[in-house]
Amino acid sequence: MKFARQVVLVLVLQGPGLVESQVRLSEVMADPPGSESHDEFVELSNIGLDTLDLAGWQLGDGEELDRIADAGEGTRLAPGAMALVLDGSYKGASTTYESVQELARIVTIEDRAFGRGGWSNSTPERVLVVSAAGDTVDVLTYDPMAGRPGHSWERQHDDLAWQLSLQIGGTPGRPNSVDQTPAMAGKIDLEVSPDPFAERLQIRCRLPAAPALLSVRIYDAEGILVARLRQWEPAALEEIVHWDGRHEDGRICAPGLYVVAVQSSAQGRVVHGKAVVARQ
Repeated sequence: MKFARQVVLVLVLQGPGLVESQVRLSEVMADPPGSESHDEFVELSNIGLDTLDLAGWQLGDGEELDRIADAGEGTRLAPGAMALVLDGSYKGASTTYESVQELARIVTIEDRAFGRGGWSNSTPERVLVVSAAGDTVDVLTYDPMAGRPGHSWERQHDDLAWQLSLQIGGTPGRPNSVDQTPAMAGKIDLEVSPDPFAERLQIRCRLPAAPALLSVRIYDAEGILVARLRQWEPAALEEIVHWDGRHEDGRICAPGLYVVAVQSSAQGRVVHGKAVVARQ
């Protein structure tokens, strides 16, 4: 499947059939980093002044709607609170969102997948919210070809604007990353593991600002370039890159010390990060 590596804005126009409501979509995870069968989610926000009961409400695509169901915490949503809606197959099959229980109301749907077969990763998809009265109160239309695997669609403060999450896994139960403006620090936070490594090195890059352009290179102890893992490619606040311990031409690198050199460019500034790792 081909995905465009770019930051995009999705504009959702409120048509004549859309009824104003205190509940709205705030985030949709259509292509999760974990199990696609169990880890898709929809986040709803109560922007009104009154507590609202989601019992009888429905979520779905243009082909099938699924009723929201109690997952053990009830279905009432307080003013300003968020509800994380998981598909019916999540419980017993995944633990990805266990920590979200302290941040948002966890509910589920009666079906084992959103809409007809889950959210689409190949063709444009509509995500609809329908009230207990049968009114369509919110709609997101997204294009998977403009998405990135592991990144959710997040609503910005502007009611009509949506953007890809700046964090892998999205921000379920938390403020949307696209509404946060990280301070520009002087360095990149790097984690390399395992260290030492034998076959595969994981490089976790936490950037001071996003969207950004990311460069990741590997040098040997003498400063000779070994591999270019990222060449100024679009990046979110957190990126994970892997190195297989080989030169660019496929030769296996000899045991020894190597330098992971990372650069990111955002908000008109370039910042640097560096880590030393041993290859066995």
